[in-house]
Amino acid sequence: MNLIKRAARYFVREWFSPCPPREQTIKGVVPKQYIKRFIPDDPIIVEAGAHLGWDTIEMSTLWPKGIIHAFEPVPGLYGQLQNNTSGLENVRLYPCALSDKTGIATLFVSSGSSDASSSLLPPKEHLSEHPTVYFEESIDVRTITLNEWARENGVERVDLLWLDMQGYELAMLKASSELLRTVSAIYTEVSLKEQYEGTPLYPEIRGWFEEQGFKVEREELAWADAGNVLFVRNKNAY
Repeated sequence: MNLIKRAARYFVREWFSPCPPREQTIKGVVPKQYIKRFIPDDPIIVEAGAHLGWDTIEMSTLWPKGIIHAFEPVPGLYGQLQNNTSGLENVRLYPCALSDKTGIATLFVSSGSSDASSSLLPPKEHLSEHPTVYFEESIDVRTITLNEWARENGVERVDLLWLDMQGYELAMLKASSELLRTVSAIYTEVSLKEQYEGTPLYPEIRGWFEEQGFKVEREELAWADAGNVLFVRNKNAY
């Protein structure tokens, strides 16, 4: 199951209220309050894999002067995301997937015990690690690169990337070098096992991020198969 969405389920079950959840109690999550110190008070945030919008709503509340651009390619989830974020003036929604190419791609849709594990990559070890999560459906979805999306929407900088792409994060970022130069912080799920076919594992991701001028600020590797990591711009890199 998707790790950021595990935290969202915990939030809904244990802390359902109009206020943001007490993230410091959630296993495997870097609190958004902690991330605040690395980005401005009026950040431009890109969230890839917004699901039902629980993180979207929290970020909208935590950064009222910012703008959250949230992407969710699964049609059924996108409809719920629209409903859940209705009225949030600083949220922009996109019914497509960020990717390394602009066009149409196959999305492997998860169901069963998790509808938050869909990926542009076919499932592999995920099938044995999480046998109650099924991938019985695949659909065609629209994809766009981060660079092209930014040009189309007049976005010149992104302060925070919030990535929840089920193994496709690195491929997307490698095709986004132009906008990546403006990013101050990246919060991303990382894989410790090959959950999806061709998924790069954490050591490879960390090495590439360091080559791009980022450093690991905080690791939350709370599970055997995956975790969440906060990377921030290394000011001494250049």
